[in-house]
Amino acid sequence: MPTQFLPSILESEIVICRRCNTRQYPRNGNCIRCHCPLNVEYVCLEIFKPLDQRMDDQPKQLARRIGDLLRGLRNRRGISQSRVATIAGTDRSYLSKAECGRALLPLSKLLPLARSLGLTAIILRFEKKDSLAVSKSSSRR
Repeated sequence: MPTQFLPSILESEIVICRRCNTRQYPRNGNCIRCHCPLNVEYVCLEIFKPLDQRMDDQPKQLARRIGDLLRGLRNRRGISQSRVATIAGTDRSYLSKAECGRALLPLSKLLPLARSLGLTAIILRFEKKDSLAVSKSSSRR
């Protein structure tokens, strides 16, 4: 599964320009006052996509998705596994296992790794209860 990088979440977050300290929504990626790049990107890990029901081990599928995301972030930043592991305070072989999908990281290990890869926030999106009921009922037909 390729990592999907998104340019913006539009109207849902305020970003502060590091150059002129203007608080704003990251509409086009540049500051509205000084026009310098805001250098903000978003990454999407879809957890709503159904895991393959034919496979007995769904945690392995989730581990692969998270591993692909970690590897994509690390490669995008041009950082070695050793450097990320050192910054996050973990072992390089553990990071390698996570990137290959052989280890499903607990949140206590995942958050320092995400922070060392430059993630500054994790945004969770929820669907309304009604939309979940509609999607379940339509899939039964």
